[in-house]
Amino acid sequence: MTSHIVSVISDTVVFLFVGNPPQPIGTAFVVGYPVPGRDETYVPLIVTAKHVVADNTQVLCRFSTQAGTNTAYVSYDIQALRREGDYWEHPDDGVDIAVFRSPHYVETKYVAFPRDLIATRDTVRGEDIAQGDRIVFPALLVNFVGSSRNYPVLRNGAIALLPEEKVSMRYAVGPRVIQTQQEVLLLEATSIPGASGAPIFLWPGPRIKNNSYVLGGVKAYLLGIMHGFYPAEPRELVDVQIATVTERMYAENSGIAIAFPSWRLDEILRRDDLKARMDQLIAIGSAAAPL
Repeated sequence: MTSHIVSVISDTVVFLFVGNPPQPIGTAFVVGYPVPGRDETYVPLIVTAKHVVADNTQVLCRFSTQAGTNTAYVSYDIQALRREGDYWEHPDDGVDIAVFRSPHYVETKYVAFPRDLIATRDTVRGEDIAQGDRIVFPALLVNFVGSSRNYPVLRNGAIALLPEEKVSMRYAVGPRVIQTQQEVLLLEATSIPGASGAPIFLWPGPRIKNNSYVLGGVKAYLLGIMHGFYPAEPRELVDVQIATVTERMYAENSGIAIAFPSWRLDEILRRDDLKARMDQLIAIGSAAAPL
């Protein structure tokens, strides 16, 4: 059962590229925005880290295909998506999450992660999610992306800390430097180039809940979106460009990864402009895809 769940969560992942020839820049995943009254349909939304999209005017999303023998690139015009109201970020500019709409292509093969499994603050409290809980995250491996299909590597770790105070951060989004204090998850895991934007899932297996050992039936909640590694010591910003491989790609780090919590994504999905756009698309009936 666990192996099936792991396969499903890996199939939510797609790879992001830029340029010609395409160069990998990070990981993304598909969330299904549910269509009210139609349990088996959704609007596909692509979620990644904002710094992965950066200042690129166009990104390529690489999907596996139904044929299973090749992959397919879909080009997304980020500027056009912004103009048309199909691109969203968090109102807090320091939150490193970007969401944009995607048409459903019948030739592509992916699993849309259900919105109701995106952990909220209430989920974390109710499920007693805490330090020590195991996590997994499927992500792009820069030097092996596969040719017949996408091959996300499944990495694992644990929640190292859920800080009750905000963490100071300084990172680049294209030419802009973001200096902010944010609520984040600190993970006992090493984030590598290409993993930015990857979904962080609660390990769907046995765990301790409310001081009791839970043998099975745990849901693979989405807990966060990968941001990157936490430096070993305070230092100036290290700007890592995945599309241009340099010897600085694997800068020293503390072995702790930073992820933005899933409830920040939930806040984006509850934006009035996003909900209005979804209502519009659902009303015209051209955006829904079968589950």
